[in-house]
Amino acid sequence: MQNSPFSSKQNDHDSGFYLEFLQTKEQIEKNRIPNVKTVLVVFPSKGLAFDAEGLRSMITREYPGSEVFFLSTSGKAWKSPKIPSKVDLAIDFTGEGQMQGWFFARKIKSRAKFVVGRNKGIFRKRIYDRIFDETKITISTDMLDRERLAQKEVLALAGIAVVPVAGTTVDRSKIIALDLPPLQKH
Repeated sequence: MQNSPFSSKQNDHDSGFYLEFLQTKEQIEKNRIPNVKTVLVVFPSKGLAFDAEGLRSMITREYPGSEVFFLSTSGKAWKSPKIPSKVDLAIDFTGEGQMQGWFFARKIKSRAKFVVGRNKGIFRKRIYDRIFDETKITISTDMLDRERLAQKEVLALAGIAVVPVAGTTVDRSKIIALDLPPLQKH
């Protein structure tokens, strides 16, 4: 059997990727909040990385039986029935430079037992329970990449894993053939 110099490197890379993903998943499970029955999600005014039904699916997978409500940054319900006055968990995706009222963060905190969000806005670090601080890491200048990373990290702080199922992988079509044993002649 002929060994390819690329196959072991590729397998190590794949193994490393999935081991890192498992470690991240374990950390996310530690972030899970107990007794969550209602979740309020505040959409950003630009650059939403996940659609509403995808978010609802991810949240109900991690918090079975929970009801999910959506709110815009202007404070209006979005494709949701009437939002209750008190919720168990609020997830605020609002980022820097996105329109929001002056005391919007305080209003969200008064409605929710537990709030997770981004550190972009006035006094959110003191108001919210868990904060993703974008200033401590290097983020792409592309708005959609930045929003995707930030929203994924906010969901992780809320105990919701984002499974990378749609990402593309390296083309291994030429390498796979090198790993196969040679054909036998009869």
